[in-house]
Amino acid sequence: MEELVLTEPEVKPEEVVNKYKIVLLTMDNETVFPSAPPPAVNEPGILLIKLKDNLGGYFQHQYTGKAATDYIKFINTGNFTTTSLNKRLLNKLSADGILPGTVQGTPDSPTGVFNE
Repeated sequence: MEELVLTEPEVKPEEVVNKYKIVLLTMDNETVFPSAPPPAVNEPGILLIKLKDNLGGYFQHQYTGKAATDYIKFINTGNFTTTSLNKRLLNKLSADGILPGTVQGTPDSPTGVFNE
């Protein structure tokens, strides 16, 4: 089959995922999620974090059982004045080796009915 070989090839930059932002957080103290590996210990608690990368793809991670309920308690009593909820969650994912990296940027300011 014939094909055209370009004299000057088109060079496209490599697509690299290098950033994530949180788009969904679900906290559930009651749902039982069977843990693995066997033997399964049925403990309530799911903390689901869904992230979107710089190319538009999605990634999610969930903590289950006691790890989830402990983190939900931490979030519930947290003071997010100097460190935002998103930053704490992203730092946790990094510290746990799920998505190693550093958190950069500043939180968005509240607008509308949530202004205090």
